[in-house]
Amino acid sequence: MKKLFINSIFLSSIFLFSSSIFGQEVRHVKRTLDGGVSIIRETIDQNKELNFYRDWNKIAKLKSGIGETVEFFPVILSIPEKKIELHGLQLDIEVKPQTAAVEVRNSGSVFNIVNKNFIKRSIFIDKNEVGRLISGIQKEVLPELKATYKKKSKEYVFKSKELFFSFFIYEKKARITIHVADYGPNGNEVSSEQIEFWTESNVDDIPEFLEIIKALYATMK
Repeated sequence: MKKLFINSIFLSSIFLFSSSIFGQEVRHVKRTLDGGVSIIRETIDQNKELNFYRDWNKIAKLKSGIGETVEFFPVILSIPEKKIELHGLQLDIEVKPQTAAVEVRNSGSVFNIVNKNFIKRSIFIDKNEVGRLISGIQKEVLPELKATYKKKSKEYVFKSKELFFSFFIYEKKARITIHVADYGPNGNEVSSEQIEFWTESNVDDIPEFLEIIKALYATMK
């Protein structure tokens, strides 16, 4: 029993040491956003009447090994009186609380609560930013999906007003990390906090994810 206890401590120490190294590398690039808010969010805030269309027919989804998700789907914001029509993506993120101090707070709407033990938030990505994201993943991520580095790492970073996207390779490990601005459960709070999603187990889903994002982008005017 004593030997098993010692081995357990040893194995745990190795795991924590390797995780610490990888964690330090992953966080080498500061998780900052582009600053400000999306044009979509700004226009919503500035107008008293508007039409807002969401389309859930096709969703681009990434999932972690513990069931956390990010979902992208197209939206259209219309202000008929001002002849304004904005196209983009809404990103819904659903993750477990990341610190003990984080309170699970969601909107009372059934559309915003899938699992009461998860935090769910939404952000917007403007059309021009969607185009940049597609281009970046095609050029910088897809060619690196099978790459390995010896005692080196590489991180591709994409920033928009409300989104931070990272594709990171360290040795033979690859990780996708997404940070989104936290506007609260109703989308009306001002905060410097961010919500984090990451996955190593489903990195190979990136090609399918990209194809769906491209199809959604093609429908935008």
